Amino acid sequence: MPSDPDTAGVPLNREQVLDELDFLASVEHSLCVECLSVHCALGHDLGPTDAGATAQRVADAAQAAAVIAQDEMRRLHNVNRALVHAGRLPQLARASSIPLNSSSDVALGPLSFEQLERLVERERELALAVDARYARLRPAVAPPNPVFEGDLLAEMTGILDQPPDHSQLPAALQKGLEGIPPRVYLHATPHEPSDELEGTLLELSDHFYRLLVEILQSWFAHEDEFFGGRDQAIDAMNGLDTINRLLVERGLLPPFTPLAS
Repeated sequence: MPSDPDTAGVPLNREQVLDELDFLASVEHSLCVECLSVHCALGHDLGPTDAGATAQRVADAAQAAAVIAQDEMRRLHNVNRALVHAGRLPQLARASSIPLNSSSDVALGPLSFEQLERLVERERELALAVDARYARLRPAVAPPNPVFEGDLLAEMTGILDQPPDHSQLPAALQKGLEGIPPRVYLHATPHEPSDELEGTLLELSDHFYRLLVEILQSWFAHEDEFFGGRDQAIDAMNGLDTINRLLVERGLLPPFTPLAS
């Protein structure tokens, strides 16, 4: 993991900034998965379970997580595009954690039941940790001595001059879930399949997820040549979403199993 957050006051050179963006790309991938997992845990797009205000609030929070997942996907694309233009390989790995402070990390990965029970607190901690990493990079594009130049400086400025705000998800969850116990707001949780169909759906979900990541890896690396990459990625995402909805109907949280390094 690059750049110790305890040295936040030390300016970074060009390669250090790129190393940090490489790490942040892996964090953004993990955040995409996090938002999609929250969307599924809260019921995907199945709608309120009843006509009451509580069920509607949970459904609204689920929809907000889906919208924020799309924002994270765009950010993942933008960071990778900048890395490629800087001569780096695209980064589609997933970070396993991010430091919250000098003594503790926030774990990233498939959400456990315990993490889902403290969802608002978890997402707030995660947003603070990620935003702090981005904020440290802002001087790299600031006058009078930015570490990039030309078109790459303009691209990096678009990413770093106004660092992204990751507080939207915890804010939406706070609004939607405050006062609602986990046994009410959780519609899908991680557990073992109860029959052959559920096992097959879990495998299909991971198949579409792996396919999506592989398409993005090729598209990000060759965006100027792979003109159908975006459409193929959308097709894979739609397939993943369809399977995940079926899993949520059965109370199963999609696995989003990380690809082997």
